Amino acid sequence: MKLHLGCGEKYLHGFKHVDILPFDHVDYKTDINNLSIFNDSTVSEIYACHVLEHIKRADIQNVLKEWYRVLEVNGILRLAVPNFEAIVQEYLQNNNLSKLQGLLYGGQNYEYNFHYIAFDFNSIKSLLEDVGFKLIERYDWREFLPLGFDDYSRAYLPHMDQKGRLMSLNVIAYK
Repeated sequence: MKLHLGCGEKYLHGFKHVDILPFDHVDYKTDINNLSIFNDSTVSEIYACHVLEHIKRADIQNVLKEWYRVLEVNGILRLAVPNFEAIVQEYLQNNNLSKLQGLLYGGQNYEYNFHYIAFDFNSIKSLLEDVGFKLIERYDWREFLPLGFDDYSRAYLPHMDQKGRLMSLNVIAYK
């Protein structure tokens, strides 16, 4: 089984969709902080795109432990989060904070759309290692997402311009 955690409105073929909001394609309406509906070591892959930053800092490690628990041995975790390093570079180059607010603080247009934490590669790698994940590295969204699939793992500035700056930190890790 493959899980798309915090899928929102995005449907990814081959995955079971988990979200706290009741979209039509959601298979499991539940909080991604607690996956107790799944047994230990029963999930081959987790994809969590721009949802980990919506978890309170004090809860991050427990959430990652929960995701680790449901993954089978050699299971894959694919994470995409706003890349703080890219945000800083973009700000220093263009001095335009207004277009970075969503990446920093979330859209804030509904109850769950707030960011509580920022990540760079070193911080996310350290968190994942502390939980037990191995072989942690960046991945290219083009090697994973189906053609035409649009989500925040491919967030560029200017918007959708692949010649621009990728604002998403895309990380793969193994149990």
